[in-house]
Amino acid sequence: MDILFKEYCKVIWQKKVYFCMALFALACSISLDLTAPLYYKNIANGLALPYSEATLLLLFDNLKTLALIYTAVWFSWRLLEIAIVPLDGGGINLLEKRCFDVLKKQKHIFFENNFSGSLIKQANRFSRAFETIMDWFLFQFFMNILAVIISFTIFYQQQPEFALYFLCWVIVFVIWNITYSIWKMRFDKAVAATDSIVGGVFSDAISNIFVVKSFALENREQQRVNQASDEVYRKKKIAWFFTFLSFAVQGIMTFGIELLLVYLMILKWQAGHFEIGVFVLFQSIMIILIQRLWEFGRNIRTLFGALADASEMAEVFRQSDLETDSVQALPHTISQGAIDFNQLSFSYHQDPTTHTPLFDDFSLHIKAGEKVALVGQSGSGKSTLTKLLFRFLEPYQGNVSFDGINAKDFTLQALRHQISMVPQQPDLFHRSIKDNITLGNVVTEAQLITATQHANCLEFITSLPDQFDTLVGERGVKLSGGEKQRIAIARAFLEDAPIVVLDEATSALDSLTEKQIQAAIFELIKHKTAIVIAHRLSTILKMDRIIVLENGKIIEQGTHQELLANKNKYYAMWQHQSNDFLIE
Repeated sequence: MDILFKEYCKVIWQKKVYFCMALFALACSISLDLTAPLYYKNIANGLALPYSEATLLLLFDNLKTLALIYTAVWFSWRLLEIAIVPLDGGGINLLEKRCFDVLKKQKHIFFENNFSGSLIKQANRFSRAFETIMDWFLFQFFMNILAVIISFTIFYQQQPEFALYFLCWVIVFVIWNITYSIWKMRFDKAVAATDSIVGGVFSDAISNIFVVKSFALENREQQRVNQASDEVYRKKKIAWFFTFLSFAVQGIMTFGIELLLVYLMILKWQAGHFEIGVFVLFQSIMIILIQRLWEFGRNIRTLFGALADASEMAEVFRQSDLETDSVQALPHTISQGAIDFNQLSFSYHQDPTTHTPLFDDFSLHIKAGEKVALVGQSGSGKSTLTKLLFRFLEPYQGNVSFDGINAKDFTLQALRHQISMVPQQPDLFHRSIKDNITLGNVVTEAQLITATQHANCLEFITSLPDQFDTLVGERGVKLSGGEKQRIAIARAFLEDAPIVVLDEATSALDSLTEKQIQAAIFELIKHKTAIVIAHRLSTILKMDRIIVLENGKIIEQGTHQELLANKNKYYAMWQHQSNDFLIE
């Protein structure tokens, strides 16, 4: 709750002019609405009298006043409409930006442990809940408190005894609704949590639809979605049952106060101390109040439902282990490209003392301009080293440095701008080919053409109907694996960073295209430091040094010929190769 209160209050403060305008408009509207019955009282009492010119004049005076009141009410609602769009809509706009800002600061491992579909749903519910909560505050909480205060004042002036009965009923009614809704909130939270799971299951299946269809998993995935959806429905039925129970109690309380007050009025009338106009006054106000308080009781379920919906994203806001720049971080420039892993210790487990770390006192020096290949079986630490390089992961001992500068002394943006990454399975944005190559940077047409020529993708791009403006689909589904790989390579050419990381960048290419691209890749890394994660031997034969990793340790290193001469692990891997692939 503290996160919700803090974040939503920030938005209200930013929209304070519209917020105050809305409060003023609602205050005018409800005050005038509840003042109107006083004039209906005068009209009712006047109609109960015999006809006279004075009485007729009195009736018309009250009618004119009512006309002015309703005109003012009309203008109050128009003022509210002017304020509510920038308040509610503008608030959602700010919170959507805030949610993305919070999500993008999470560490890489956070996204590995969470479904993207669930996170999107949580962020959407967090921002949309603002509108629900703000509307509840304005139209239920604020208006009802003001209505009760004004009504009690009017009632007390007319019939103090009735006013006290009414006040006691309001207190009991509000306390019941709030305490019951707080108790029921656990069921609303359960619904929100399972609803996020449904979003995650949907996202997981749809994002892997190729696998689903190619392995004929439609029925199995349908079953997973059905089970998740059925669980949401089961929890919703429980939550709805308690909601309807609340409505039943509210109905009894509402009918009870209405019958009680009418009974007391009859007794007053019987004693000869009650005017017909007072009955009209009380009934007019009670009709307004009972309707408003009934809506309050009904909508308090909506309020707590919105709070439950927003609570999951609020926990993400609470995360303190974020990607942040250190106090001394500066946008340093990597001028040479030397890389040092200095006595590095790292474990994926939160408590490394209870598990054997992947890296323990690991050191590796890569000279400026050196081309180094990392070879080893799965789990040996190749990909982890590159994640440490980008600071997607942080060691718990030791450090990574560039040109002798600790990686933590770089701003994250400056560091990552100076390392180009060509992954084994590149993901693309659902944007144009040009946008996926330039990544929003302004480049000349000549630069774009040169980069795509080097990456051997210009020919297939120009053969497309929309050429560089072709949309590639979500995650690049409209392109083949080789085409996506070449787009990623073109990015690296265009970025021209001093350090290049190639995670088997030619693995998705046919042999002919691979040979064409390898020449371009070596041209790309000629004057750069390069780290190549290799499975395909043809990629690493010309490397300055090959590092063989096993369980996070360097077991041998050297050139291809030197390692073959040693007849150790690398030699064994070479012997088991097939068609230039390492068999792991």
